[in-house]
Amino acid sequence: MANTDLTVPLQKPAAARKHVAPCFTHNEVLLILNQADRNSPVGKRDYAIMYLASHTGLRAIDIANLKLKDMDWINDKINIIQNKTGGYLSLPLEADTGNAIADYILHGRPESESEYLFLRSLSPYTKLGNNHSVGIILEKYMRMAKIVHQAHDGKSFHALRRCMGTWMLESGIPLSTISQVLGHKSMNSAKPYLSINERKLAECALGFDDIPVERGIYA
Repeated sequence: MANTDLTVPLQKPAAARKHVAPCFTHNEVLLILNQADRNSPVGKRDYAIMYLASHTGLRAIDIANLKLKDMDWINDKINIIQNKTGGYLSLPLEADTGNAIADYILHGRPESESEYLFLRSLSPYTKLGNNHSVGIILEKYMRMAKIVHQAHDGKSFHALRRCMGTWMLESGIPLSTISQVLGHKSMNSAKPYLSINERKLAECALGFDDIPVERGIYA
């Protein structure tokens, strides 16, 4: 037996546990999106907002502050300055996301000189107030989908952002890329997604098949 003194290492306090809130499942997101009436101006706006959030990971405040000029239709990109970090972020604009936004702009957005993309549905047609205004939209469709939201269950608008990060991780996308897409200042901000990927964690577990078992008598 080794004579290593483990007194000091064992006395070292354990690192604080970090709580990682869960996110919506794929089916829950689809169910929520399907509640929006895409034949009405309000439904077109709300669908575009929720689809944008679940397929880009943009924060609610950045969606509320999104401007028409931020949409680079020629290069299929969304270019913004993030409210939280102040950093520049350029995201690919996928076809389905672009179609949802274009449908709102062409057939649902009120006539307005506002530079902002998403507007109030009632006069005066100004921008959506803030992240709280955007969050209320999701809550409305969650109720319609009969998805119950309880305190601290993580099912808020920000959960759509966590969904994006989690699904990218499940698809095998490197954590560094996920961090860039979500606009994190540091890659450490994306590490909590590792804790909620149960399948990936299970793959890290080692079996006992290759470990020899020896019988003997030990004093």
